Amino acid sequence: MTDRRTLTAVALIALLVGSVLGAGLTGLIDDRTADTDLERETSPIAGLSDPELTTFESDEEFAEYFDDDRGRTAAPGWTSIAPTTGGNVALEERENLESTADGAEGGADAASAPASGGGEPRHSTTNVQEAALDEPDALKTDGESVYYADHRYASRWDETSIVDVSDPDAPEAVGSIPLSGDLLLAGDTLVVLGDEEAAGYDVSDPESPEEQWREDLEARIDTARLYDGDLYLVLVDRPGSDPCPIVPYGDRAVACTDVVRPTADADADAVYTAARIDPETGTLESEASVVGSRSLSATYVSENGIYLSYTRSTDEYELRRSYLGSDDGSALLDAEARDRVAALDDLDISRRAKAVELQEILADWYDRMDEDERREARRAFDEGLGDHAAAHHRDLTTTGIVRIGLDGKLSAEASGEVPGTPLNQFSMDEHDDHLRIATTIPGTHGVDSENDVYVLDGDLETVGSVTGLGVDERIYSVRFEGDEGYVVTFREIDPFYTLDLSEPTDPTVDGELKLPGFSEYLHPLEDDLVLGIGQEDRNPKATLFDVTDPEDPIELDSEILAGEHYSDVSRTHTAFLQDEAHGVFFMPGSERSYVFDYQGGELEEVARVDLGGRGTRAMYVGDHLYVFGEGEAVVLDETTWEVETRLDL
Repeated sequence: MTDRRTLTAVALIALLVGSVLGAGLTGLIDDRTADTDLERETSPIAGLSDPELTTFESDEEFAEYFDDDRGRTAAPGWTSIAPTTGGNVALEERENLESTADGAEGGADAASAPASGGGEPRHSTTNVQEAALDEPDALKTDGESVYYADHRYASRWDETSIVDVSDPDAPEAVGSIPLSGDLLLAGDTLVVLGDEEAAGYDVSDPESPEEQWREDLEARIDTARLYDGDLYLVLVDRPGSDPCPIVPYGDRAVACTDVVRPTADADADAVYTAARIDPETGTLESEASVVGSRSLSATYVSENGIYLSYTRSTDEYELRRSYLGSDDGSALLDAEARDRVAALDDLDISRRAKAVELQEILADWYDRMDEDERREARRAFDEGLGDHAAAHHRDLTTTGIVRIGLDGKLSAEASGEVPGTPLNQFSMDEHDDHLRIATTIPGTHGVDSENDVYVLDGDLETVGSVTGLGVDERIYSVRFEGDEGYVVTFREIDPFYTLDLSEPTDPTVDGELKLPGFSEYLHPLEDDLVLGIGQEDRNPKATLFDVTDPEDPIELDSEILAGEHYSDVSRTHTAFLQDEAHGVFFMPGSERSYVFDYQGGELEEVARVDLGGRGTRAMYVGDHLYVFGEGEAVVLDETTWEVETRLDL
């Protein structure tokens, strides 16, 4: 009766469609023999691998790949470490925002234009991660005109406002563009990246912008960059019931047989397409597509390449099957249970059905015992499973990285894999031909979470690491700056770690500072000053760190914005602005916007701007600071911090 009941349950469960959750991308395409077998590897634990990439042989194989039971659910008891789409903690107050997360996440370097010749006033640019690569944002300026599209919080907006700031203390709204979205300014072309379409406008005459091109977007924009005159998009498409071909941009189709997939075991629920586009014409010049996932992954772009990450995870079934296949686990079972467990590998059923069958095997095994034996067997199984998880802690969840080279035709040119998962784009950084990546190793079955930093060479092979940061915590923010690194982990306190990365093969932890609250964004203000923006007691908090002595980082000062529920800087680095000339920075709150002076190692509030609601972005032209809200802009004189004028948009 037991076997018949089991087989019936298996047959019913096998009819269910497997869920899709994880991520998949690995390695270089093997020029020798492409492994097209879609079955998972024999070893139940993902583990680190030397991944290779291949392509699909047919549309049918592609469809089967995404229809297959490739979803992976974290084992019960695993610590949830998934960041929000914006790459930060899903705090209760932020969940109540009306916003939808955009593709750019995390923190970034300040990027401000220096004073130019001919008496032209200086002006700020978007706060970006890499100085040479512009990133999309709601606000762009060339110092003469401003383009502003506050689409994140006000769905009523369906246009981009144009403001003349040639006279900085007397701005004037001069026109608009009938499309809203993230903006990039390439010379006289304003690129607007909307939800369902992208367009380019000639803004050589800002009062009369003209549409140059418009293309449909059948995929979500994960991120974008403007570099060396080219527009780079990373587009994410989730294959449906009739997936081939993939058409992420315009009418240019990507054959499913051109999509790269890993030969190693991987989870996948999406196709990522890296595309190079002429910003003036909208012409797609080159693209490369790979399978990937929409969660627990990050995208980083340097001057050398687009780094896409994927996650390979071990679910509860795989962990249990691995344990029961080990000497210790197998010794617990009786002969009947051992035989049935071994037979699972040969069953041609879904992973979900195998999980149900394994539950039945264990239940039947327990039923063959008396009460005392059963109690002892359950205790031994749980303890043994925990020990097995601890022994394979860094093998249970791994992140693969593939680099898409930017020179010539876009293509995968290197790949590697490290334990854990990244938080956001700033978990990765390229410096002196090495990639640094910070990851969190999730906790499971009584094994605490940990946090690591890995250094990879030009072939994306790991050459150095720092492991075990913030035990029982997870990463909240990361910042790499030259040979130095800063990592913040959090659960009940905020450890701020300083790292020495000058020797790639021997990175070390220099110092540690524990504080209340946490920092979600780290920003080097000067050589020895780092600013952290995060929260304490559910209020936004700014903390000034002195890292003159990396072995002994010091908290110089901090400010909590009482009465504010959040700062948009925690969601996206583009909301932050530093004005080095005046020694100040701007951060918005939920009700008002703030300007702080950080000179002398102290934080002093020099301006508080009321826009009748949250401010969203700020910029400066000359000595004038512009703060933009949902429907108006306020202009302040940076020499007196008095309000000069208000402008309806």
